[in-house]
Amino acid sequence: MATVEVRDLRKRYQDFLALDGVSLKAESGQLVTLLGPSGCGKSTTLRCLAGFLEPNGGEITVEGESILGVPANRRGFGVVFQNYALFPHMTVAENIGYGLKLQKLARSEIETRVHDVMKLVRLTGLGDRLPRQISGGQQQRVALARALVLKPKLLLLDEPLANLDARLRDEVRWLIRDLQQQSGITAFYVTHDQSEAMAMSDMVAVMKAGRVAQFATPREIYQKPVERYVADFTGEANFLPCQSVTPLAEGRYGITAAGTTLELDGVPGIEAGAPAELLLRPEALSLTSPEAGTFRGRVTKSAFLGAALHCEITLPGDSVLKLSAEPNTVVHTGDEVGIDIDRSHAWLMPEVSP
Repeated sequence: MATVEVRDLRKRYQDFLALDGVSLKAESGQLVTLLGPSGCGKSTTLRCLAGFLEPNGGEITVEGESILGVPANRRGFGVVFQNYALFPHMTVAENIGYGLKLQKLARSEIETRVHDVMKLVRLTGLGDRLPRQISGGQQQRVALARALVLKPKLLLLDEPLANLDARLRDEVRWLIRDLQQQSGITAFYVTHDQSEAMAMSDMVAVMKAGRVAQFATPREIYQKPVERYVADFTGEANFLPCQSVTPLAEGRYGITAAGTTLELDGVPGIEAGAPAELLLRPEALSLTSPEAGTFRGRVTKSAFLGAALHCEITLPGDSVLKLSAEPNTVVHTGDEVGIDIDRSHAWLMPEVSP
């Protein structure tokens, strides 16, 4: 277990600034996910942690000690890639034990540790098979076992589920999280999949153009994003522009949106009259009568999806809210309806240019 801190990390490729002051911290035993689209800097950050890239500035410390300048093979980290990187001519057991063999451990100890980790990742009985003789999910578990058998102080996972189908992704996702929690290994996990990030992480760093847009718990990232980019990237969301904003207390505001006046929480520091928008997640909305709703609008789309009725409601000013209603709800295009909101899940954010 290890506490890892990244401070003001920068990486430049000629005229392209890949990392622009990345700072984050993983406490001992935490799983921290780097979440974002392609090109945002998440894999570059991971490669700097692993020692495969040398940053142009900033600091990386493990237990307070700098690791910059320490070669990758001396950092004692386990790394799992999306392409598995297994040796095709070696058996499963030989692939898993390869790193131990390089450490010149006794054969008996190698066999014991390989046996134990194969049991841990549910590969018992497959030790004599070649990679081509096992499934993609099993190959990914071999790659994971190869990293874990070294008993690393830090585990780095770069899009490890990208090549798996949906069913296997779920299976291996929970296996990785279970193993990480059981072992207490500090881990960094790179993904572009917000559901993976939300399900697996203790902390999430949402990355944008080489920076960390927000670093917080999954719940905070989802319910209290600092800007639209973060909200958009972490699930379905509705955004209502505000006609007026009045600070009432730190992080508390009075607003007018779509002709309705509300008091609610939001990102601290929004000034009176500043451009702002209201975040409303679909699950925070419910249909009601036009007279009883917080907002009033007309149904412009509805689709029965079996488990729910998907609706789109156009409000005054042409803003649109999307929500899911109970499947037995009956509404028709053109109906006037009310929309009630759970104000504890409404959130005000400053309007930020993309």
